[in-house]
Amino acid sequence: MEKIILSGYYGFNNAGDEAILAALVVGLKKVLGQVEIIVLSANPSWTEEVHGVEAISRTNLVEITRQLKEADLLISGGGSLLQDVTSMKTIPYYLSIMILAKSLKVPVFFCAQGVGPINSTINQKLVKSVLKRVDLITVRDQNSKELLRRIGVRDPIDVTADPVFMLEAVNQDRIEAILAEEGIDLAQQTVGISIRSWGDNSYLKQLAVALDRFKEEFEVQLLLIPLHYPTDLEVSQKLRSLMEGEVGMITGNYSPQEVLGLVGQVDLLLGVRLHSLIFAALNKVPLVGISYDPKIDSFLSRLDLSPVGWIDKLGVEQLSQQIIGNWAKKGRIKSKINKKVDQLAGLARSNLELALMLFGGQDGR
Repeated sequence: MEKIILSGYYGFNNAGDEAILAALVVGLKKVLGQVEIIVLSANPSWTEEVHGVEAISRTNLVEITRQLKEADLLISGGGSLLQDVTSMKTIPYYLSIMILAKSLKVPVFFCAQGVGPINSTINQKLVKSVLKRVDLITVRDQNSKELLRRIGVRDPIDVTADPVFMLEAVNQDRIEAILAEEGIDLAQQTVGISIRSWGDNSYLKQLAVALDRFKEEFEVQLLLIPLHYPTDLEVSQKLRSLMEGEVGMITGNYSPQEVLGLVGQVDLLLGVRLHSLIFAALNKVPLVGISYDPKIDSFLSRLDLSPVGWIDKLGVEQLSQQIIGNWAKKGRIKSKINKKVDQLAGLARSNLELALMLFGGQDGR
């Protein structure tokens, strides 16, 4: 039975990254049948409970080494692991896990990651040095491939798609039970909103005014859907406090499959979080994105869409017009998504097909 170690931003209760993990676990079990999966997690007991796999502390070097010695493959990713915007510790940590695996002669699959921004010259050199040693590289968008090329990675790089495109939502009965528990009635047309904390959160003031204007013009209700618990819940509460009238909000802590199902109930999704947009696309729900990072622009471009604004320079007038305009043309947005989502799901599955090549001792390239 194969043994696979999964390294990523796991155990932090971020629905996007937990969705990646859920998709990889389900996908690997589907293609391999019997497989032992060990997850490097910030909260091993929680990861074991939510995902039904064994987990160990992502900082316990002795245990990580022990598990890698017995492993057939390390999968690093997906997610945005190699970036130095949120922390300077992120890149050294994930690269060190890959280096450790290679020193123990374990194949390494750099899987469907979104790369960058990488602003530090030292980090660029580190990434180049380590990635030339891994066995297989896939990225989730063309911009990530181009960035790796610019910093000197010359090995083959396949552009696939985020593993989350393999994920399936829970059944409708469970979704209706959650909505009942939350006291949410979706009889009225509903716009879902998924935001995140950014800087001093001053962008929330502009967003609140724009959403109030939108709500005045159309008979719709607004529903805040946090993805990273509890930090997104806190910033969602802040946005709601800045708005006039009633705004619904999901307050519970739910699994990625449950959040995916909840996003599927709305008529339009306005998202800042990348995986809120991916969840909407998976459900073929019309979506509009506010960009805080190049990964948002990259994903939207794969759907032939563009951001309605950039988080550091949101203007109330322009944002209001963009939201109203996109609501009016949501049917056309849905058509664009429908044309692309099945292709993206196929590309997501190709990550696993490529990974299978490593088990036979073949180079995934």
